[in-house]
Amino acid sequence: MYKLLFILLITFSFTQEVCDGTCFSEEEILNITGNIKELEFKLKKGLEIETNLNSQIQSYIEQEKLNESLINDYKNQLQWKEEMIDLVKPKWYDNKYLWFFGGMIITSGSVYLAGQIK
Repeated sequence: MYKLLFILLITFSFTQEVCDGTCFSEEEILNITGNIKELEFKLKKGLEIETNLNSQIQSYIEQEKLNESLINDYKNQLQWKEEMIDLVKPKWYDNKYLWFFGGMIITSGSVYLAGQIK
């Protein structure tokens, strides 16, 4: 019987925590663990947001490259249109008024010269 009481006394003496500096109550320990879990959750969400923002930045960079290539294509298209307009634009000798008045002058000149013959 004494041995049983001695064993119980020893086990109760070793089960108590020895406080060498700062001791926390159960409520404080629960608050600390809750804060740690909350900070871990915030860190996880922050990392997810960071990866999402990095992917958005990458897509914006790719979109900017596409926009630059579109701008260059539009500039080339405008240059080709100007060249096409120069090719299709009538030249000075294709002017219908020039041909009309030139024909009148030549015809009236030949009639005048024909009238001078005697």
